[in-house]
Amino acid sequence: MKVLMVEFYLPESVYTLELAKELRHEHNVDLTIFCRENAGAELDGVKWKRDFYAGGKKKFKAIFEYGRSLLRLRREITCGHYDVVHVQMFKNAKYEIPLYCRAKKHCGFLVHTVHNLLPHEATAEDRELYQRFYETCDLLIVHNEHCKKLLMEEHKISEKKICVTPHGAYTQVHAGAQAGRVHPDGKKHFVQFGIMRKYKGIDILLEAVSKIPEEKREKLQIVIAGAQFQAMDPTDYQALADRLGVSDCVTIRTGHVPDQELDELFGNSDFALFPYRNIYGSGALLMAYSYGLPVIASDIPVFREETKDGETGILFASENPEALGKAILEAMEWSQTRYEECQERIGDLVKETYSWKRSAKILAEAYQRQWEKTKKRVDR
Repeated sequence: MKVLMVEFYLPESVYTLELAKELRHEHNVDLTIFCRENAGAELDGVKWKRDFYAGGKKKFKAIFEYGRSLLRLRREITCGHYDVVHVQMFKNAKYEIPLYCRAKKHCGFLVHTVHNLLPHEATAEDRELYQRFYETCDLLIVHNEHCKKLLMEEHKISEKKICVTPHGAYTQVHAGAQAGRVHPDGKKHFVQFGIMRKYKGIDILLEAVSKIPEEKREKLQIVIAGAQFQAMDPTDYQALADRLGVSDCVTIRTGHVPDQELDELFGNSDFALFPYRNIYGSGALLMAYSYGLPVIASDIPVFREETKDGETGILFASENPEALGKAILEAMEWSQTRYEECQERIGDLVKETYSWKRSAKILAEAYQRQWEKTKKRVDR
């Protein structure tokens, strides 16, 4: 089966790279990835089309080159004789979704991985655009049962068209980088990692810390690390931390965290924090699992599902700073035995549910089922 997977955000999209590593071993998948110039990786069994414009500072040139790259993408779909076109992430959905909808007739069937059902700041126009795309696609991939339910209830998508393929835990963790070390400062270390967005509840975390008694705060250290884009979230979190008087135990590290620094960031932490208001799925949660890091997460549907109702850490009432503060204090009192037992449960969950090999197998089988349906329609 000839598959074209489209991913603009390589090499940053570790998800697509990890999935491709395993998908290439499936006997019925001949995989080509359409990505940016100078992106991708050398993987035996994977072909690369590096034809997306990588971007630049000159606005008009960037617009022109982006348009040219869309023409190259359309030509690849139209002339490549692909059985499957699988869309991962969009650079600009406004222009790319219409392209896929028009070009669909030139491939066997169209697949999309729904990483987020809608942009977090979705407009009415966005909702209409994504609805059209979901209806056009032959197969939609989601990472959890909650997103499947939302697609069915809010977008009226047939259950037969949706496949739950869990997001795998990352494999680039280096030996010795596992969490749970004894720290020289004698403190418990916590981390919140990922692009800073309002829905991730950083303000809730800072308020929660401000409610922890000062003598307890002296025994903890929190790092909040990730890129911040003003268009997505203009909040000055450092100013908020200063105003709440928690800068002594909270470090806010704004900016992209290179892959080579992740081992230190997670390996020096005891717990990962997820005070989110809402979420469709969290790669950061799977990153924490990759390091054997117990989590403190909001009691919202996705986290209930992906922590097995708190078996991999502690769940607290969402959008409740007092409850989060109590959860942090509870974690600080964990015995080493309880900590190690939680790490064992995380390891078991990753092996059973969040392995890339399993995800690739589920996806390849979904391709095959859809291909058989498509052939039956053509043969009639």
